Amino acid sequence: MEFQDIEVTTDHGVMTLVLNRPERMNAISKATGEEILAALTTYRDDHDLRALVITGAGEKAFCSGLYVTEAAEDSAESGRTEGYTIFRPWTDLMQSLEKPIICAVNGACVGGGWHLVADSDIVICSENARFIDTHVNIGLINGVEAAGLAWKMPLGVVMRMALEGRDFVIDAEDAHRWGLVTEVTPRAELLAKATLIARNIADKASPLAVRGTKRAVHGALRRGFLEGIPFAWETLEDIQDTEDVAEG
Repeated sequence: MEFQDIEVTTDHGVMTLVLNRPERMNAISKATGEEILAALTTYRDDHDLRALVITGAGEKAFCSGLYVTEAAEDSAESGRTEGYTIFRPWTDLMQSLEKPIICAVNGACVGGGWHLVADSDIVICSENARFIDTHVNIGLINGVEAAGLAWKMPLGVVMRMALEGRDFVIDAEDAHRWGLVTEVTPRAELLAKATLIARNIADKASPLAVRGTKRAVHGALRRGFLEGIPFAWETLEDIQDTEDVAEG
């Protein structure tokens, strides 16, 4: 598939997906969503691809979320609020992937751009990054992204982000302090650092071990402590008798 709104490259087991609409602050249109879904499907199905890096082109924004101009036009034409539906197919796929996803945030991450952050396994950002949620400012609910982020950072911070809207801005330092990102880098080093993390993962001899680790951790979190730890033990048994473990 040829892409217009994103750039996709692969190298040494790592796929890199770049949102490439800098003139629109990398807003996600219907076409963008379809391209993201296609790229994620390729990542899921290609056994040679072991790690994914997601980032955005340009200096101003990582992703400004829903392309509201298009959504408003569609809403006026149909008489119904449009927009949410273009996010669900590819965000559902991100949430179901057992392969790791590394997100590299440069500039502003706004509104629906939080999906990419919430659904990634490892998030780093540049020094100029800032995180802003604007759902409530335009009469929309932030439910899915906020629920995903509530796994990763203090609930009070997530609720301030979701309820205060554009009046609450998280800069790179606060994002690191609150656990939203694991590392802050200079802008010029961001992609290289994300790629290094991805290659460190992709180079592991057993992709089954990497995928099983993600499945165990996510599955345990979803189940809570009492059921989660037994689930993690069960997941260990899934690959216990494989050739990968014997070779390791």
